[in-house]
Amino acid sequence: MHEKLDQIDHRILDILSENADLPNKVLADKAGLSQSACLRRVKNLKRIGAIQRIVAVVDPDCIERRLTAVVTVKFERHGPQHRKSFFEQLRKEKAISQCYMVAGEIGSVLILNVVDMDEYTQIADRLFHADENVAAFTTYMVMEELK
Repeated sequence: MHEKLDQIDHRILDILSENADLPNKVLADKAGLSQSACLRRVKNLKRIGAIQRIVAVVDPDCIERRLTAVVTVKFERHGPQHRKSFFEQLRKEKAISQCYMVAGEIGSVLILNVVDMDEYTQIADRLFHADENVAAFTTYMVMEELK
């Protein structure tokens, strides 16, 4: 993204980050713009990549993935060539909803939504135990989503 965003662009992004399903009229009213100006800006934000995609945040209960786990992964070796196959495997896993590469003691943080502990164990065996570049991983089971 090379274009500089102004305050109105930031306002639109803030509004859309809370609810991307707003009709243009409502978005325009909230942003203090005419409908046509708002539509033009949203199209431009998409064009320049400020809006990368529109997604639905689905309640895991509705898709029978009621168990959420946060997993931290520590790698043995840290070059992109060493992590490539691991991240390719992650993209294939339906249960992994988010993945972050992070700086610090660990290399990656994953968010999983699984049906049950059996599914989690199968994923852990497939992704973490079977990958020789995974030095260690720690799993935190989510008790309650607060935000």
